[in-house]
Amino acid sequence: MMFRTRRWPVALAALLFVAACTGTNPTAAPSTAPPAASTPPAASGSPNGSPSGSPAGSPSTSPAGSPTGSGSPGASGTPTGSGIVDGHLVFAEWQPADQLNPFFTTAFTNFESLAPALRALLTINEEGAWTADMATEVPSVESGALVPNADAPADCTTTDKPTGTCFTLTMTLKPGYKWSDGKDVTLNDFAKTYEKAAEWGGAGVGCSGCATFVPLLDSTIEDTTALYDVKNRYISELAVAADGMSMTVTWQKNYAGWLGWAASAFLQSDWVSGIDAQAATSAMPVGPGIETVPWNGPFKIVAASVDGIDYERNDNWGGDKAKLGTLHEAFYASKDGMITDFLSGNVDLAFDMTQADFDAVNAVDPAVGKSELDSAWQYEHFDLMSAGGSRLGGKVANHGLGEVEVRTAIAMAVDKQDLVDVLFPGSGVSPACSIAPPGTPWRDDSVVCAEFNPTDAMAKLDAAGWTVNADTGLREKTVDGEVQQMRFQLCTTAGNPTRLTELSKLNQYLSAVGIPSDVSTADAASVVFAGWATTTDDTACSIYRGTYDIADYAYILGGDIYGNYYFTYHSSQIPSNENPNGSNDTRLANDDMDAALTAIGYEIDPVKQNALASTVQKTVATQNNEIPIYYRAETTGVSVRVGGWGKYNPSSAGPTWHVEDWFQAAP
Repeated sequence: MMFRTRRWPVALAALLFVAACTGTNPTAAPSTAPPAASTPPAASGSPNGSPSGSPAGSPSTSPAGSPTGSGSPGASGTPTGSGIVDGHLVFAEWQPADQLNPFFTTAFTNFESLAPALRALLTINEEGAWTADMATEVPSVESGALVPNADAPADCTTTDKPTGTCFTLTMTLKPGYKWSDGKDVTLNDFAKTYEKAAEWGGAGVGCSGCATFVPLLDSTIEDTTALYDVKNRYISELAVAADGMSMTVTWQKNYAGWLGWAASAFLQSDWVSGIDAQAATSAMPVGPGIETVPWNGPFKIVAASVDGIDYERNDNWGGDKAKLGTLHEAFYASKDGMITDFLSGNVDLAFDMTQADFDAVNAVDPAVGKSELDSAWQYEHFDLMSAGGSRLGGKVANHGLGEVEVRTAIAMAVDKQDLVDVLFPGSGVSPACSIAPPGTPWRDDSVVCAEFNPTDAMAKLDAAGWTVNADTGLREKTVDGEVQQMRFQLCTTAGNPTRLTELSKLNQYLSAVGIPSDVSTADAASVVFAGWATTTDDTACSIYRGTYDIADYAYILGGDIYGNYYFTYHSSQIPSNENPNGSNDTRLANDDMDAALTAIGYEIDPVKQNALASTVQKTVATQNNEIPIYYRAETTGVSVRVGGWGKYNPSSAGPTWHVEDWFQAAP
């Protein structure tokens, strides 16, 4: 899925570039390009990034192969090489976590906080490949764990109606894992979490991750009981073996997001059993009470607040034992505060920064640390409210954004090269076009985007009927007998100087073609990316409520193509009171997009999914509901105290995916 920081709300790039501790700004990777007819299948995955959400994504290679990475039981807590046994490190995030229940968030920062303590069967490593985490292997046809039904009818891949058995998936848990309270981890925990996700999703309490864990054939059903009925699920049966160590999952329709589904975090059966839907929203708070939650990762959370999260090693964990005894995540109100603390030596790993932050971080004294820059499956973009305009005060204001000609004119007015030159002077960054960043295996390099041409943009606006009133200087159009004026509300996350610069430049570009605009900021987690249940039509700059005209944020992609794109672009996923879990925040409704996503959704072979993704990329490029600006490179501050770090994971799996390998280096 994608995250909204996004899409993470999760998998990775195969091509990376790194600038370790040199003082030269690295050159960004060049651009390259991915994903609507019967009732479409629901996707797995967070937001499109999320506002960044939980990870999901398509692998850079076929899922077959030997599992690698963390997870094998038995390693000692002693770091390899020179290090401090049971040491302590501090990692930092400038956007505080606001929700630690993975089913009620799509914010990338929340999953970043969860990864040290809550793990899944599969994940994606820093090289961009699917790998086993708590499972024994990544299932494949070759291994016998992924078994298509040779006698399955054709409608396994063509309709939304259940057909019986389309394929089976066998997952096996590595032995030796225990929850932080000492109870054995089994796949009964996974099965119970699946059961509770169906319960919470059916209760209509804003469970954004429930349709990821319980994929639905038709997500438009308004009756919540019918929505999560087994007849409306891709999975007809989840059978756990008597010893709890393996399970066979029977799919009654082909489902492209099965890899991302198997990478979903799960909760302890005994703990989650007593949590009803209303209690679930606050059962894992960033505050008192979080210390009572059982964790299955290398660390357990022992305290959390708006200032940070404290972790202690989970000695019951069956994977490679964490080399640190304790860990702390520090939260900051702004990037500047975090960077200052890193430069002062108070932070060991500083995350969530763009290439624009590289020089500031690279000013660190070499005796304190270094700055690294890695390409990532992320891109900064402008979202355009394609349904017609922002809902300010609960009323839809028609600013022409529902017209594709108007959106195309806006795309033509944006001088992307000028923008990236202002943001990254002298660094050679190229503007983005495709919604598939370089290195993603489904990228179509033939995708063409609107070229910068303000003269033609003004002509296109005039031709669409949005002409300039000589008296007011505003573009106007008579719609249903009423004169509408064109003025846009530009929204982004607070505390991010880079995005304020982006919107300041956008304000100039729009003004040059006769469109005035206003810039607003809001808190990322509690407003911009907050779910339907915690916002209203009066919440300004909420992407899900649609209270914006143009929103500026980043998408973080995973390896599951379907999960990345379905929730973000399919018309069935437009958020509303009837569909509070929808993530199509631009409100795009396009038949070509729906058909393409439906086709991808019924294809279980990742290689064939890649080939189908071109239509999705091309449709966004012509509809201009979204305008990619540049592909993000991730700046990370790394102190001299850090051992076992490696490099930044380019997917929505996030930088804390392998925290058990970190250790405190000896002075």
